[in-house]
Amino acid sequence: MNAEPIVRVSNLQKWFGMLHVLNDISLEVEPREVVCIIGRSGSGKSTLLRCINFLEEPSEGIIEVDGLKVEGGKKGAQHRRLIHEVRLKTGMVFQEFNLFPHMTVLENVIEAPVIVKGMPRAKAIQLAEEKLDNVGLLFKKDEYPLRLSGGQKQRVAIARALTMEPRVMLFDEPTSALDPELIGEVLNVMKKLAKDGTTMLVVTHEMGFAREVADRVVVMADGEVIESEKPAELFGHPKDSRTQALIDRYRSGGG
Repeated sequence: MNAEPIVRVSNLQKWFGMLHVLNDISLEVEPREVVCIIGRSGSGKSTLLRCINFLEEPSEGIIEVDGLKVEGGKKGAQHRRLIHEVRLKTGMVFQEFNLFPHMTVLENVIEAPVIVKGMPRAKAIQLAEEKLDNVGLLFKKDEYPLRLSGGQKQRVAIARALTMEPRVMLFDEPTSALDPELIGEVLNVMKKLAKDGTTMLVVTHEMGFAREVADRVVVMADGEVIESEKPAELFGHPKDSRTQALIDRYRSGGG
């Protein structure tokens, strides 16, 4: 891959009060690349993802998404405008599905393009139906979230993010709130997105998915990136003892 990175994180620092959560993180993601981020709980994985689309404001450092460069820790109208533009370029899928319970599936999916982007309702419906079809849930478009399984809710959440036509998809442990038998249906949708060339940054505990789908696996520990390799190299020959411990724990079913 020789393209200009679509995501570039430079010297990212994040403190919560006295707690230093991210320590000088630098990371690049190229167009169409799938990067999985693994690490123990509390290593800073989710905070890194949330800093990329400014759900958390970086304390220091620069976030660049699709040519938009935003410096952490700034204030003012220009800074807020840049953050808004970055968020339009990034789709986010969370552990919890965050669907509006009083809206149908279709209404949930068209809400953001209509309200945030000002997309004509007819166009938003057409796009939403296409994305729901992509995740295998067009037949549920008139249902309410209450009548969906956890896996179906997460697939709707993915369709909702895709309807904003983002340049990058961010997934924050998208299967961790699901029953084991429902995890596969969400991972299959993500595999299809990867195959279709979607740029993805995925925080996950699913090592099989990381090994099979990722172009690169980033390992975090104590707020730092300790390894970044192709899956075969990382899982076959981890360089850091903490990576080895992580892999061993998952192989033994330690979660």
